[in-house]
Amino acid sequence: MIDLHIHTTATPHHSSWTPEALAATAAARGLTVIAAADHNTTASVRALQTAGARHGLRVISGVEIDSGYGGKLWHTLVYGADPQALELLALCDTVFARNAEDARRLMADLPGRGFRLAGLDALGRTPNVADVATALAAQNDLPGRVAGESDEETGMRYVLTVLSGAYRPPGVDEVITVAHGMGALAVLAHPGRRKGIYAVPADAGDIAALVAVGLDGVEVYYPSHSAETRGFLLEQARRHGLLVSGGSDSHHPHEALASIDRRFVTILEGMLL
Repeated sequence: MIDLHIHTTATPHHSSWTPEALAATAAARGLTVIAAADHNTTASVRALQTAGARHGLRVISGVEIDSGYGGKLWHTLVYGADPQALELLALCDTVFARNAEDARRLMADLPGRGFRLAGLDALGRTPNVADVATALAAQNDLPGRVAGESDEETGMRYVLTVLSGAYRPPGVDEVITVAHGMGALAVLAHPGRRKGIYAVPADAGDIAALVAVGLDGVEVYYPSHSAETRGFLLEQARRHGLLVSGGSDSHHPHEALASIDRRFVTILEGMLL
């Protein structure tokens, strides 16, 4: 049983699995293979591999990269790279650097457009685009607010759709190029997830476009994917010869780990067998 999408305390601001607790819990729940997939950092991979070895677990090196393509935001999972490879570390640094620079430009530009932005200096860290977007929606009457969505989602929708080009994450094609240069695999994370502006389910055109720039696989087995979504993604995987992956996306011990039969997953080929 496997889970190839788990976050540790290395994920900035919102994950609490320590490597030791994660390895012990995964082993106790009968998992045999897991992957560290923190957001834009590989800082916990070696520690999790060491802890995994103590508990009889195989730990695949992974990272989840914030990315964009075709006017949409995507998360791209990179598997099998040396977590200390300079190319991978540079890619991770690029995510943070671009985000911080885009936030600085927004903070300089938005007040001149008549928008209020206050409180960002109280964060105690360098603001990112999501921080600015949250303040923008909280302090201004933005058009297009959807009932029930957060200030962050409303603000990011405005940034992405009205302020075109204001947020510039690396392209999925950039991530794929770096991954393949290291002999690693690039997999589209939770392509059927819906989370406001942050995650619009991939359609057949999206997947075909990403396959054309070298995508290796899709994360089919994911907690919020319905049976219909899994069926669609499996068909796309068959059509394009994509690898199939799956995981829980667990960030905290109170969030369940996945128990996916490895026979249903092809991402492991070449890594374990």
